[in-house]
Amino acid sequence: MADRTAEARRRELGGFLRSRRHRLAPRDAGITPGPRRRTPGLRREEVAAAAGVSLTWYTWLEQGRVNGVSRQVLDALARALRLGPDEHRHLLELAGDPAAEPAAPATVSGEVRALLDMVEPNLAHVVTRCFDVVAWNAPVDALFGDMPDPPSGEDLNIVWMMFNHPWMRARFPEWEAEARWLAALLRNEAGRQAGNPRFQRLVEGLTATSAEFREFWAEHDVTPFTPSERHYSHPAIGRVTFRYMKINVENEPDLSVLVHYAPEGGAAAAALARLAETARAPAR
Repeated sequence: MADRTAEARRRELGGFLRSRRHRLAPRDAGITPGPRRRTPGLRREEVAAAAGVSLTWYTWLEQGRVNGVSRQVLDALARALRLGPDEHRHLLELAGDPAAEPAAPATVSGEVRALLDMVEPNLAHVVTRCFDVVAWNAPVDALFGDMPDPPSGEDLNIVWMMFNHPWMRARFPEWEAEARWLAALLRNEAGRQAGNPRFQRLVEGLTATSAEFREFWAEHDVTPFTPSERHYSHPAIGRVTFRYMKINVENEPDLSVLVHYAPEGGAAAAALARLAETARAPAR
């Protein structure tokens, strides 16, 4: 398992470096392109020179053939590639120690299930780091009441549904922005989850079934989770905007509670109240 984990990390690291190199314009890196230049981004030798490493070593790094990279070199690569803070952190994670053996399947405690009930009529569901949904409350059932059951043996996964289920597209008026955001969130976990078979199986499945996921995933965009707004469309309440936030479960580090809520007195709050009234089932 350790060897497979290290190999997966090296592949991810190489792919991430290539994507950032291709994306960085020569002028942004202080390089004046000549008239015959055909490379849209930077050349390997230009990144290697800027980071103070040999071209051969950097080529091996992109090819996933290097074990162990010092923090000093990683920081130099981040500067050479003009990485932002989130991308720099992602680079460090990809080059870090191999992931531990995957933990046993997460269990949702009674306290967390009670929290799901307490936040009603707001929507709340519990997800793993791979975005498998493991519990939710009644308003979620109402908003996604036509959600199909997953095939036998498959997990209920937010990213999978976003890219493979037509009913999910109907729920999000700004589907492409949502899908890109989810792909970047999943990529943000790549460094931590590289040795997790569930993560690998999910990405392989999405890559095989969705051309749009392949396109977004190949861009290597990464983003951390930050509270913001999401726009939904529902046959009973029309288009509505909710705020959302994530609550980490301290004694279950693989789990988070995602809460979608609305300030009292507004149209979104009224829509949530109507959803609660039409909820068909208690929290599962």
